[in-house]
Amino acid sequence: MTINIKDTLTLDDNNEYVVISKINYYYILDKNNKENVKFCYEHNGELVITEDKELITKLLPIFVEVAKKETNS
Repeated sequence: MTINIKDTLTLDDNNEYVVISKINYYYILDKNNKENVKFCYEHNGELVITEDKELITKLLPIFVEVAKKETNS
């Protein structure tokens, strides 16, 4: 499965999410509810949502740096 930034994904909750950034993990945002943010990774062709607060805290600055680089490209 190839997932790119700006792709729209529909998850099991039937909400559409836009891929905001990606590294080994994906930072996705619900198109209809900007407060509904998820962090997930791909495993065996499926997206798995992580709710590990410590991991998310470590990932956020990385996502910000990646987004800055992509914006400046």
